[in-house]
Amino acid sequence: MKTKIQALVLSVSEYKDKDGLVKVLTTDSILTLYARGLFKQNSKNLRLVQPFSYNEFMIEDKTKMPLLLQGQTIRYYYHIQEDLFKSSCCFVLHDLISKTKKEEKLFNILLDCWNSANQNLDDFYFWACIVLKYCIEQEGIQPFVDGCVHCQNMRVETLSLKDGGFLCEKCNHNQYPKWNVDSLKKYRALFKCKEENLAYVKEHFTFNLDDLIYLAKWVEYHSQKSYPSIRFLESIRGLE
Repeated sequence: MKTKIQALVLSVSEYKDKDGLVKVLTTDSILTLYARGLFKQNSKNLRLVQPFSYNEFMIEDKTKMPLLLQGQTIRYYYHIQEDLFKSSCCFVLHDLISKTKKEEKLFNILLDCWNSANQNLDDFYFWACIVLKYCIEQEGIQPFVDGCVHCQNMRVETLSLKDGGFLCEKCNHNQYPKWNVDSLKKYRALFKCKEENLAYVKEHFTFNLDDLIYLAKWVEYHSQKSYPSIRFLESIRGLE
């Protein structure tokens, strides 16, 4: 059965002899499309499957994975591909999205992130952090932000990756640096807000590269998976 889908291309890789695997995000799923002859010189589909492409694909359902037949580009976000720093940020997002068990809401949020990449850097970081928020929540590994994770004391002073939430002064025991009040409020707002409250969070808090990397490492630590894309982003953070 042939089906039309709209999808965001997350990654593309060679498979067997000149064939390819294209990982895409749709409005309700993450799919790996099998593309025959993708890396042959006369391939018409190779230009369609570049990361940061918003495409419409015609696919055919197969037993193992959908077969990519043809497609057309709705928009290609070439400015991300040409920017090493922004593309590295997005590849972190793409890697973490690819490992999530659910995809609800991620399509439009990632599209907002791509759209903001050529405009305002603060907006780009905000949407990137919202992508990571949803990845964290959909994996069920969100931090405890309703007081201290151990004793529920509301007078908290830091957020602990290893403990999984806020810590008060007593439970922290000077293990981790104290966070300023604005940062604590920001992370509580990030993980308490619903979709309808995103505009409030965007207006009242500023997100940056440190937040993006911290949230990515949160996923990495609590999912017990290693992501080279996070290490690479850290290595080039001076390019920001």
